[in-house]
Amino acid sequence: MKYNELLQIKNFFINFKKIDFIKRIDDNILELSLDRQKFIIDLNRSLSAIYQAKITIKNYNAPFDFMLKKYFNNAYIKNIEVLNNNRVLCFYTENQKAYKNYKNKIYFEFTGRNTNAIITDYDNVIIEALRHIDKSFRPIKPSLKLEILKPYEIKEEYKEIKDFQKYFKEQFQNLYQKRLEESKSIKLNTLNKKIQKIKEYIFSLEKEDDLLKEAKNLSFKADVLFANLNKLKEYERKFELKDFYGQTILFNLEYNPKQSANIFYKKSKKLKQRAKNISIERNNLLEKMDFYEKLYRLLCNAKDLFELELLFPRKKLNENKKIQKDSNIVDFYFNEFKISVGKNEKGNEFLLKNSKKEDLWFHIKDFSSAHVFITSNKQKINEEVIEFAAKLCINFSNLKPGSYLVDYTKRNFVKIKEKALVNYTNFKSMKLIKE
Repeated sequence: MKYNELLQIKNFFINFKKIDFIKRIDDNILELSLDRQKFIIDLNRSLSAIYQAKITIKNYNAPFDFMLKKYFNNAYIKNIEVLNNNRVLCFYTENQKAYKNYKNKIYFEFTGRNTNAIITDYDNVIIEALRHIDKSFRPIKPSLKLEILKPYEIKEEYKEIKDFQKYFKEQFQNLYQKRLEESKSIKLNTLNKKIQKIKEYIFSLEKEDDLLKEAKNLSFKADVLFANLNKLKEYERKFELKDFYGQTILFNLEYNPKQSANIFYKKSKKLKQRAKNISIERNNLLEKMDFYEKLYRLLCNAKDLFELELLFPRKKLNENKKIQKDSNIVDFYFNEFKISVGKNEKGNEFLLKNSKKEDLWFHIKDFSSAHVFITSNKQKINEEVIEFAAKLCINFSNLKPGSYLVDYTKRNFVKIKEKALVNYTNFKSMKLIKE
């Protein structure tokens, strides 16, 4: 937020008479309504700004939010100022309640890493703040006197705001694009690290062919020993024998021939089992990597922050959502709806068996694809959620880029033939493009 822009915004705001409300709509974002015109006060660190936009609203009930409502709902604007040579906008307000008259200030500090919103009385005693700060040269806590930031030299090129509506719109677009690119970069980097870690682990796994070759060799040596036990003395340890093809095998045993043959058999069996387990582990890892690579492409093509958070949430889900029923499925949460995707045939089978008749089922028409379900919870599922589920169905299926039809219907109209093979009726179709 530039100082000269803040000065011009102050002069624009001074024409308004009343604050309808100030409320928090995201962790560090406030909505300010002046004479029924709404503005966004964005106090995210390093990317703070004032703009106009329609964004998803969250509800907050912390002490700070209660004080916003108490002091600024239907409050009259007495004055607005910008601190001298500092990016701080301050509203002076008066709110006449039935039994009391409140006179307050709210400071919006667009100060880089220390952005904040601070509510005070006219004597600058802090009532509440968006961010409490304890260990600092300037503590911010209720009941403390607010230390006003000192002016500093600001070197900026002055640019006149001729059209405020255009300015507020452009501010949002520029800021949003920066946040989208920043968030996408962080998520892609995190996901790429996961992919690289899996690749390194797969590379470190023993080769199944080598293990099976060694197992076969041990088993063969055991067979040769058993075939020649009648010729060998129990004390013999180092000797040569002809195998079944006339080739000479040198033996240098630790135990007697019979014990050694049994040990060779046991080692051979273990090596075969290890090869089998490594094969299963390798397939699971390849499957996991394939899922992450598909998710990576989806993140690359995400057009907004909402979609980014849906695909790769920043925060951990709450406990009841965090419990994954089956490792072969993955869950996404679109507001109140859970969308489940089968990662493989087992996952598809699991979803078919455990879904309810009112849940919505998705599958690509005329192609083998992931099965996707929206858990309805007996609520009406809107088109936005349906389109997102169809998009997941296409992007988590092994398909080439192109245009596809995604069929969807209630689980009640899907009949299982065998495993994940189904027949279905009463369906609708949606045409989507896989990039």
